[in-house]
Amino acid sequence: MDYEAYAEGAVELVNLDLDSVATVQALVRRRGWERLQARPRDLAELRKAQDRLAVVVDRSAAGDAAAVVREVNALLLAHPIRPQVAGHDARNWHLHVHDGGTVAETLIGEAIFGLAFLITELGADRLGRCEAPGCDRAYLDTSSNRSRRYCGTRCATRVNVAAHRRRQAAQSKP
Repeated sequence: MDYEAYAEGAVELVNLDLDSVATVQALVRRRGWERLQARPRDLAELRKAQDRLAVVVDRSAAGDAAAVVREVNALLLAHPIRPQVAGHDARNWHLHVHDGGTVAETLIGEAIFGLAFLITELGADRLGRCEAPGCDRAYLDTSSNRSRRYCGTRCATRVNVAAHRRRQAAQSKP
């Protein structure tokens, strides 16, 4: 099972600007769930879950494993998931979150499922906030040495280029 994809879904929900039902529907389409239709209640539920998932990210970034586990367990109780064994062509069996519910139930269920597996497989300290100035996006750190510091290559490059320019300017001063 690719728990990373589910955990990335949690990060995506934390980072998503949940400003409209259309935003949620765009997320549904990106996931390839053509048969699901986002509703206003999905938006409201996702906003509540987003706040709680952000707490998980912040506790993980702070290194508070006990708080991460408490928050994820509370989310599991509040949003029961129904995992099912799935396989394509009766091969490569793996777990999926049952997607027979609403858009919000499915997205939240996958996010929590991913976080639970992330904690048990890699640890509770694998989520963080981007260290680039002006950015606070969440990220999932799957590096072997827990070295990730930025949400993506754009922020990492921006910070590294700025540092390089500062060094160059300092060297060129008499």
